[in-house]
Amino acid sequence: MSATEYKQSSDQTWRWISFANHAEAKEHFHGHTDFDIQAWLGESVARTRNRTLAMARPNQDDSVLNGTLFIDMGQDRQQHHLLLHYYVTKDRLILIGGNHLTLTRTDQEGLTSLMLDCAAPIDALLVMLSEMLEFFFIQSDAFEQSLHALEEEMRERNDRRILKRTIDLRNDLTYWNAQILPIKEVRYASEETFRSDIEDSDAKHIVDLRLRRIEMLQREYDREINSLLKVDENITNYRSNDIMKALTLYTVLLTPTTALGAIWGMNFERMPELSWPFGYAFALAVIAAATGATYWWLKQRGLTADILDMNTKSGRPSKHAKKRKKARS
Repeated sequence: MSATEYKQSSDQTWRWISFANHAEAKEHFHGHTDFDIQAWLGESVARTRNRTLAMARPNQDDSVLNGTLFIDMGQDRQQHHLLLHYYVTKDRLILIGGNHLTLTRTDQEGLTSLMLDCAAPIDALLVMLSEMLEFFFIQSDAFEQSLHALEEEMRERNDRRILKRTIDLRNDLTYWNAQILPIKEVRYASEETFRSDIEDSDAKHIVDLRLRRIEMLQREYDREINSLLKVDENITNYRSNDIMKALTLYTVLLTPTTALGAIWGMNFERMPELSWPFGYAFALAVIAAATGATYWWLKQRGLTADILDMNTKSGRPSKHAKKRKKARS
């Protein structure tokens, strides 16, 4: 856009002027007597963040909606930021910037035609917002593909890389949700400022429907990500419990060995086992018998099944489990 004044049909009474930058806008409005426009030009020149100012006056002919849209319109968050300053009255639409507006459903000429067909300036601005939302539907499709790919990968394995990718997707969803907020604010501010003009506006209804679609998608994506995080949490808890159970089992099994080894490791002068011809074999036999008796007791209590009889990695029963099933049949 560059210092362009667009003409409407003869039955329309509003004007649309677009500028590439503030320098062109200030030159065009040099000496202009409208204090609101001069104030808007002065305070918006250095603004690079979102802001919406709705001045709804009793006489709606004097109402003004102005502000700045700063939205990421590219795949790379560090580039293609849309910076658009807007000023809307009953009969005038002024735009500054918007050079990086990403259009996915139409081109610049098509968007211009749609805006010129509007009955009021605020409708034209809403049409532009509606086209911006199309970009986020494209982003949603890419996000959904990444989410489904992650779900399929989690079926095969689950490790810290899966958790990191899940958190990255949550951060991406939060980031894109934040990009929608300024568009929502402008939409509601437009109704606050020009309520009678957009009460039956098609442009308003289309923006509302697209915002609902995006909210629905965001809500469902958020639920799916929460489900993935809960699955990861449950698997982590299961693994932690499994590890603690295994360590406890091995500690109990090695308790006889530890106790008997401590006894025979004492340095007493009179230990009859030291002089026995088969003392060493006797000690080993006692240790093996005590360990076997401990294992038998644990198995009878069912404390070894989950650790020794289940192949948790593949999700299929182990050889021991298959044998027991065959014996029962």
